[in-house]
Amino acid sequence: MAKKQFSVRTADIASSLFWMAVGVGVSYAGYDLELGRLRDPGSGFLLFWVGVIMVGLSLSIFIRALRRETGAHAIKPFSLGVRWKKNIPVVVALFFYAALFTWLGFILSTVLLLIFLFKAVEPQRWSVAVIGAVLSALVTYTVFHLWLRSPLPTGVLGIG
Repeated sequence: MAKKQFSVRTADIASSLFWMAVGVGVSYAGYDLELGRLRDPGSGFLLFWVGVIMVGLSLSIFIRALRRETGAHAIKPFSLGVRWKKNIPVVVALFFYAALFTWLGFILSTVLLLIFLFKAVEPQRWSVAVIGAVLSALVTYTVFHLWLRSPLPTGVLGIG
């Protein structure tokens, strides 16, 4: 029995629509956190614009796919060759991160997310995961909160 083949056009249309929807969700979450102004960005400013960029890039792929000939370059079904065992937990972790970001605060939620990613995606030693997560969160906090003066949620513990 032959495996079903999908065209690049179909795959690009489907994936661009998915990422457009994710981008809209990210933008809405940023808008919900308060945008602020360019000179005084709110905690959702960066998240909002990341979502807008995601929508823009997805829209460009969508338009390019619509202009492509139907059936060009058959590809394998997207489920083949994808590392689902690693991708699904990462997406779930990102949703938890977004949901708990304000409640836990920037530093704590970011450290927990990065530790998970360092252990789940390409497993690192615990020392590397914890030190890498803490340093990454602190550097990011320094850049956005201290240097750019962007307000970040402090969370229930009142840190960061």
